[in-house]
Amino acid sequence: MSNASRILLFYDGTTEAKSALLRCASLSVALSAVVDVVTVVDCIGTGALTGGISSEVLVSQLEANARSALKDAIDELGVNGIFARGHVVFGQAADAISRMIELLSSDLIVVGHRAKTGFARWGSGRPLHLDLLERLKGAMIVTVTPG
Repeated sequence: MSNASRILLFYDGTTEAKSALLRCASLSVALSAVVDVVTVVDCIGTGALTGGISSEVLVSQLEANARSALKDAIDELGVNGIFARGHVVFGQAADAISRMIELLSSDLIVVGHRAKTGFARWGSGRPLHLDLLERLKGAMIVTVTPG
């Protein structure tokens, strides 16, 4: 990668995302890359969990939570001497992140992942990084597991 590399970090405040943030910081320094951090407000997925009932209060709370997580990520990167821009986007995670990859021309995408075990493997959807892999055009994905 050239010195004009651009990293997109998906951050939601989870343990997996915190591990991804640390890896992103290392990569940013090593590649002299610009960092963009994205959090996603998924009103559709949340609506499914709440029986299709989505209120303005719920959406406002989801957005506030996303903005708080985003601020935490930007602050943590700043402590490590890395300036990052933050973005809150709405929609399903894979769709929203794919749009941001194209919009920002990101070369590298960093996401956290935890392998699901037991019944969680059967009851949940596909991991985010697999959905993103199918959509990437010329970008590389780094999947970070907590360690």
